Amino acid sequence: MRRAISICVVAAMLAACAGRQAPPTAPVSATSGHPLPHPRVEIFYNAEPELVVRDSGAIPAVGLIGLLGPVGALAAMGVDALSRGNSTQQAGERSQRFTQAVRGEGSDLALNREYAQRLAEALRATGRVVKLTPAARAQGADGELHLDGLTPTPGHDVLLLRISTAYWAPDLGSSFRPYARVEYALRDEQLAPLAWDSVSFRSAEPRYYAYDTLLKENRTAYDGLRQALFATLPGVMRKNFPGPATPALRTAGTP
Repeated sequence: MRRAISICVVAAMLAACAGRQAPPTAPVSATSGHPLPHPRVEIFYNAEPELVVRDSGAIPAVGLIGLLGPVGALAAMGVDALSRGNSTQQAGERSQRFTQAVRGEGSDLALNREYAQRLAEALRATGRVVKLTPAARAQGADGELHLDGLTPTPGHDVLLLRISTAYWAPDLGSSFRPYARVEYALRDEQLAPLAWDSVSFRSAEPRYYAYDTLLKENRTAYDGLRQALFATLPGVMRKNFPGPATPALRTAGTP
């Protein structure tokens, strides 16, 4: 008799648990007493991407000049200096040809716009109001980004981006690999500085030992730059745009 009663009690408890629904998830928003920092943001970004292809021109053997003797060392240093100079001249031509090749494949070179849109979506997911404004490339040294004619929308903080993408090789013996850097300046609506930082990412793939191969596989190479650039998003969000504070969960006996 007791066994039958126990079975009935357990069955009733299971039925009650099965019928209980999880409480609905509250929408993301600022909580009382925890206002969301920078609730309205206008993003200014350089709409035209610069697809740079460059190596430093350095010769790997220069690191061993101490083994070459005085004459050999001087010769190696001269060749290295000449190679670095040629690399600077080649960078413009290589970058232009790569850009033309990507356009020839039908791409509208919307890389920077896609990045700004993804950043805006991430900010909106935290409850912020975001406006996107394409602009020219910001100028200035690190920590001093500026944009001529910058006029923010009233009531919005300003997030000024300078987006850079490149295939970079540290020396003539290394492969070209995707590299992305996003510099940003956060300012209030009167353009008073609030923060500055940068986030960089270098991908392992795709890599190209020869520039001609990179040029031939330009679509894959362009996608590699896109992935490197999008990988910087978490860093930008984490440093200056935290989500709303989450209230402490109540436990049994907590008033």
